[in-house]
Amino acid sequence: MLMSVMTWIIVAIISGAIEIFTVGFWFLYLAISALVVALAVSIGWFPEIETQLLVFAFLTTLLIIFTRPLVVKFIKSNDTASNVQALLGQKGISVDKIIPLHYGQVKLNGEIWTAVSSEEIEAGALVEVLSVDGVKLVVKKAD
Repeated sequence: MLMSVMTWIIVAIISGAIEIFTVGFWFLYLAISALVVALAVSIGWFPEIETQLLVFAFLTTLLIIFTRPLVVKFIKSNDTASNVQALLGQKGISVDKIIPLHYGQVKLNGEIWTAVSSEEIEAGALVEVLSVDGVKLVVKKAD
């Protein structure tokens, strides 16, 4: 059974719809390849199903290898730090004395956080966030 032009167009539409919902730039190339094969079949270039499938697979592979990295790089937005990553490097004020191996508290962006440090930090001192360990900030005295 030959795959008709309409079958390839349906494959392209379904692939395009999936791409809209996933936005991973994988199904986009399936849709483009299906449209190219549909055009070729309508012209009469690929009457056999084996040839159609081979051209579809080959074209999809070429598009993914050579154009997907460029499209992803072009479309990719500048990611802003969020959640835990946004806290790294920020400065806060120690609410109480922090002693090595004991927890203290730090006020950062208007919120009180549990903090730990490898050095002694007096209450009211300026601290810098080095990392986040679970729900605890690892801090040091700010320079």
